[in-house]
Amino acid sequence: MTFAPSVSRLHATTLPVAALTAAAVTLCARSASAGYVSPQLTVGVTVAGDAPQSVTSTSGFQIPGSGAYVYDGSIVSPAGSSWYVNWNLTGTDTTQVPNSPSITTNFAVGNTGDTTRVFQIQVSFASPVQAPTDGGFLYWLTNLSGVLSSNQGGVASLTGLTPSMLQGQINGIGVSNNNPSVASTTTASFLGPSASNYYGAIPNGPNVHTIGYLMTFSLSAHSTAVFNGSWYGTLVPAPGAVALLGLAGLAGRGRRRR
Repeated sequence: MTFAPSVSRLHATTLPVAALTAAAVTLCARSASAGYVSPQLTVGVTVAGDAPQSVTSTSGFQIPGSGAYVYDGSIVSPAGSSWYVNWNLTGTDTTQVPNSPSITTNFAVGNTGDTTRVFQIQVSFASPVQAPTDGGFLYWLTNLSGVLSSNQGGVASLTGLTPSMLQGQINGIGVSNNNPSVASTTTASFLGPSASNYYGAIPNGPNVHTIGYLMTFSLSAHSTAVFNGSWYGTLVPAPGAVALLGLAGLAGRGRRRR
């Protein structure tokens, strides 16, 4: 599969299955620019009936001047199974872009076998953000979209399972959900609810250590699902601190009028 990475949005393209069958686990060896160590990305894939597989990497490709790193990789089924997971992700390095954790992604999942398979995909991206001393809150916005297709011109289906098709996570705790299910069809586009946002205390806080998501779904035989999504947040002062700032501003204006 060929991806065109972008900091703001990623677009999926067609995935040639043959390109992914040469190795069980492949991760592109892209090195960060000199002087920087890219944040750690961990991708784990569990398909019902097969042993879990995972890849951890700090070899993201830095996009100059943006504070962002791109990671390409794939996990291919072991011998005797027929599936693949391929990804292209861009995450911010919050040491360069303070208080603004984000991750955007393309994920392509293919089931080339003769039976429906259940996938669980866990993504964790190290994005350490120091919370304000007042114990600030996190404003977290999410969106998910994608395309489903049959590889043999037949019927394809995609169903989100518990806890959700895609659960946005902060510090390993779910904070937002996108859960579309696509009816059986030869081809379909689906859009997860873009309003699945979160505002509140940082789970497992007070600091942000990782951002990511958990995808759980079933995919019909001889089908491909390509997901596009973005998750980004901003640390803001706790409500009490906002109120105090407002009072301080009023007091300052009062003093100036005297």
